[in-house]
Amino acid sequence: MKRTHLRQLEKTMKKSLLLALLGLSTVPALAQAPQGAPQQSTAGMAAPRGNATIVGIVQDADTKKPVEFATVALISLATGKPIDGAMADDKGRFTISKVGIGKYRLQVSFLGYQQKLVEDVTVSSDNASVNVGAVAIASDAKQLGEVVITGEKPLVEEKIDRTVYNAEKDITNSGGNAADVLQKVPSLALDNDGNVQLRGSSNVRVLINNKPSAIMAGSVADALKQIPADQIKSVEVITSPSAKYDAEGTAGIINIITKKDGGLQGVTGSVAATAGTRGSNANASLNIRRGKLGINGTFGGNMFYNHGNMTNTIFAGNTTSNQFGKTRINGKFMNALVGFDYDLTPKNNISGSIRSNGGTFRMENDQEVTSREGDNLIQDFRNEIRNRNQRIGTDYNLDYTRTFSKQGQELALLSLYSVTNTDNDIRQDYLNEGNDPYLLKRNLNEGANKELTFQADYTHPFANKTILELGAKSIFRDVESDALYRDILNSGDETRRIDAFFYEQDVYSTYMTYGFMLKKKLNVKMGGRYEFTDIHADLQGDNDYSLDYDNFIPSVALSYNLKQKHTFRANFTQRIQRPSLFYLNPYVQEQTSNTRVQGNPRLDAELTDLFELGYSTFFKTTSINVTGYVRHTDNAIETVATIDRETDASGLPVDVTTLSFDNIAKNKTYGVSLFGNTKPTNNWTIGGSSNFYFVDLNGKYASNSGWMYNINANSSYTFGKGITAQFNGGFNSRRIQLLGEFAAFSYHTIAIKKELFDKKGGISLGLDNPFRESMRMRNDVRVEESPTNPRAYSQEIRINNFNRGFRVSFDYRFGKMDQQRAPKRKKSIRNDDAKQGDGNGMN
Repeated sequence: MKRTHLRQLEKTMKKSLLLALLGLSTVPALAQAPQGAPQQSTAGMAAPRGNATIVGIVQDADTKKPVEFATVALISLATGKPIDGAMADDKGRFTISKVGIGKYRLQVSFLGYQQKLVEDVTVSSDNASVNVGAVAIASDAKQLGEVVITGEKPLVEEKIDRTVYNAEKDITNSGGNAADVLQKVPSLALDNDGNVQLRGSSNVRVLINNKPSAIMAGSVADALKQIPADQIKSVEVITSPSAKYDAEGTAGIINIITKKDGGLQGVTGSVAATAGTRGSNANASLNIRRGKLGINGTFGGNMFYNHGNMTNTIFAGNTTSNQFGKTRINGKFMNALVGFDYDLTPKNNISGSIRSNGGTFRMENDQEVTSREGDNLIQDFRNEIRNRNQRIGTDYNLDYTRTFSKQGQELALLSLYSVTNTDNDIRQDYLNEGNDPYLLKRNLNEGANKELTFQADYTHPFANKTILELGAKSIFRDVESDALYRDILNSGDETRRIDAFFYEQDVYSTYMTYGFMLKKKLNVKMGGRYEFTDIHADLQGDNDYSLDYDNFIPSVALSYNLKQKHTFRANFTQRIQRPSLFYLNPYVQEQTSNTRVQGNPRLDAELTDLFELGYSTFFKTTSINVTGYVRHTDNAIETVATIDRETDASGLPVDVTTLSFDNIAKNKTYGVSLFGNTKPTNNWTIGGSSNFYFVDLNGKYASNSGWMYNINANSSYTFGKGITAQFNGGFNSRRIQLLGEFAAFSYHTIAIKKELFDKKGGISLGLDNPFRESMRMRNDVRVEESPTNPRAYSQEIRINNFNRGFRVSFDYRFGKMDQQRAPKRKKSIRNDDAKQGDGNGMN
């Protein structure tokens, strides 16, 4: 009885998947997720009904083995539209019943195979039984019995709503981290600390697999160093998100997609390791799918190490302070993920995962410090700085998806809980050469960021490519910070001070979008999103406050296709940028003896208007995309600086600079981005991107403006016999900010890879900046006298970073699939709503 019941259940599941697969089978690339639907005539398509049947068998053209779950669509020659169909059973057999008299063609397709048409299928009588025999479909992939290697993707793809950089196709990424990957993505730029900018703005939201991650709650620059490049499949850049997305991230969204099994049946896995002069890592993955249950896991570790030197000169009136010394940087991180998905029924799926990232970042900086007032030397000491940042973040998610009979109709209920714990320990020893320290500074900050998110999304398609999307979401966010400051004199005397900070932010939102097509060429998508934000903050002492506000965020997107080769796009949306823990935390981080960074818990959210006009085309082996954009922010969060005259432990005066943040500026940015790629020969690919923009910053007491740009170029060549070479390089101009200008920088990488073990593995050699031993950068800051800063000053920072490197990498993929299973497209939470911090106190 149990076996019979399971057999009936299996048949019911196969029938339930049919209609969605039929809809997908009319598209040449059958790579999208099948949505459950019962076996019946396609809705809305009239067809003659009868009692005839059409039968046949689907086989692999090479092995002659049956292709299980293959989709067979019955297409009327009169209308050219699918009117019915069937799914092959475990023997490859299919039957289409209740077919009327007429002439038809069969369209047979399955993931990983080329589409096959069976012409001239004629039903001449009402009770006929037509046997088309064996239908052989050819493989569209190599090594179907082993790990599937699909057709080549271009390095950069332009889709209707995003740009996709296929990181797994770039062998220069092997052995690096996420920061190395992102600097090669069109429209993105990173400085030498790993701080990411999108079209010149650092107000971006970084997601991992369409979800927010706990590790991004603090410093994005530090978080990117924790993610190995070998685990990244692609990076998506969404510059004009619709109302369906959270309204935060004024410049847009960066979505890092990691490698996973993609729904393949069987057991697969991979291992990879890299050793280099600047960093090393190792990681492994394992994916198991049996029937309705899939389990996947990854684990990895990476470390990096580098060194450089720096000089920092501050001019304040007739006082000059100099710091110069050497810096050593290293970090060790781990990452792990365990996930599952289970098909409760053909229309109901549940999935979940636990992802954890953590590690320690250390910086040692030994400085010689001098200060002069006119010609008089007033300070001369040595400062030994030991900075340790320790963090661990964990994300827990549980999702439920329900599909319906109508293709594309879907309900998703999503939940996510993220927690990040941070520990920042800064130790400074002040001493005169040859003597014991006369002052020890020991500052410790323990912080936590917790987020609980619930989300519901519903999609309802109509006729004529019209679609309605509705949804609601709640985010409950708690931020905590406890700080301890200790000054210990050589006499044994000690002073202590503590700070405590608690920040609660709840965001409630709902959205609706409506998309439709006019005259089969103009796609229109309009939407609106309403968000209500409730804030409570508890600072040390009696500095508690509460605040709430609401926003309505419209979005409009137009896309027009001309002759199938030319696409014109226009977009408008508004974006909100709420400050994250990095900007809010009032903890005073003493980076050097005279430089501090402190957050501002009273920051307001930014509101930005974003306009885009774009054009893309392709011809033969060449594609080109150009986009113009305008971005206006009225209350931009910018770095503010004050300089104060304090007395040090020896009783001497010293000028101390404090960097913080405030809503003080209007930011107007006008730019154009361009990228393209071409294949001069079948073995040679050339691509590149550029972004030119003008920024105009106006604050209460300062202003700055100017042109900036960044350029990236890449090229790859396949020599045959499994040997591939690749080059990637880029240049970023100086960065203009409200307080000054920050360094231009460049990079270039060269790699060569040899495939091994019948293309299941490979070894690669990579060179980072081989033609330059070190990179010299200059940052200039100017602060005018103002009511908030009674003393004007200027600062010159000169950095020499040794970034030439060599690495060797090895990877191997193993496993055998029993059959192929078309992956379901998973809904996921996107908390695109917090302004995330960089790694150096400057945004």
